[in-house]
Amino acid sequence: MVQKVNVSLRDQSFYINRIQGDHPSMTNHHIHQDYEIYYLLEGERIYQINGKEYLIKKHHLVFIDKNLIHKTTVNSRDKDVYDRIVINFRDSFLEASAAHLLKKLFENGPHILQIPPCKRERIRSNLVTQLEEYQLSQGDKDLYLKSLLTQLLIESARLLEPKKTSSNSGNPPIGTITDIEAMIAFINGEYSSDVSLRVLSQQFHLNEQYISKLFKKYTGCSFIDYLNAIRINEAKRLLNESTLKVNLIAKKVGYSNNVHFWRVFKKMTAMSPNEYRNHHQEQKNSNR
Repeated sequence: MVQKVNVSLRDQSFYINRIQGDHPSMTNHHIHQDYEIYYLLEGERIYQINGKEYLIKKHHLVFIDKNLIHKTTVNSRDKDVYDRIVINFRDSFLEASAAHLLKKLFENGPHILQIPPCKRERIRSNLVTQLEEYQLSQGDKDLYLKSLLTQLLIESARLLEPKKTSSNSGNPPIGTITDIEAMIAFINGEYSSDVSLRVLSQQFHLNEQYISKLFKKYTGCSFIDYLNAIRINEAKRLLNESTLKVNLIAKKVGYSNNVHFWRVFKKMTAMSPNEYRNHHQEQKNSNR
């Protein structure tokens, strides 16, 4: 039962902030005239929206319409690690041409997107850039923020679109979610080995073209983009948590060619493996 509601009267057409570390539950529900976008980078939360509860996990992107009563609370299974970014904005901040995006993402919600691995770095980079830009005082700041926010809305709306099925007679009928779940489980367990479409084809007795279409349909990623995302995420963890040399990490996550690993890592994170390790080590030192 909602016992008390705080009404936010923030006089800004755009606002973004990030909270990391131990963060307690919100004491009261609140309501505001802004659209809200909530991205959870680490941890788990319970989102209470208009009397219903939603479990929000890592890499969930939540879209909450204006004038909805809501608050977040700590999940009983939540770890100490917590990292989230929240954006609040009003209709007036965006161009009229973006109205269809607002309708699609915020009406009849809340809409909760699980960002696929191949899109996570792109979404994270967009949000971090918005944070950095928001703190600047350049005269063209709002123009850049509008552009970044519009990009985020477009990417999200495309992920929300219902997947279209193919009717090509040369392929088997489009499979169920069980097929892709089994293949994803296989990749998540075997990514460090020589995983390929051919291997999946042999393992699951399906043709390669069909598997490729199935991946795109259910994950929004191509097979190779999904595999690279899983491998690079594990490489990032090892760079942060171990002292293993980069070439050993490359082999450990499934790359036999160090140059190829470096190129994929750079493409997905905008940093080389060594730059990534040094950057996160500096962050750890500054937080001590």
